[in-house]
Amino acid sequence: MLFGLGLLALGMFSTVPAVNLYLGEQAATAKGTAASLYLSLYYFDGSFGAVLPGLALLWAGWPGVALLCLGMVLIALTSDAILCR
Repeated sequence: MLFGLGLLALGMFSTVPAVNLYLGEQAATAKGTAASLYLSLYYFDGSFGAVLPGLALLWAGWPGVALLCLGMVLIALTSDAILCR
């Protein structure tokens, strides 16, 4: 379990700089605005990611947390399929 959590943390902390580099390549103008918007949304959404599992645990127990995580994975996969075609 610790190995899996370590891989998750490694993936998260290596993704943020990679996305910033990608934004710099893709933005034709206002590269700083694109990077700051990304980081603002990253931290804003991260605060939801810290609160929502707790609310799911209070309202529905561990099955609610599992369903929330499954829903987030499905949203991510759907977004990837739509944006990367």
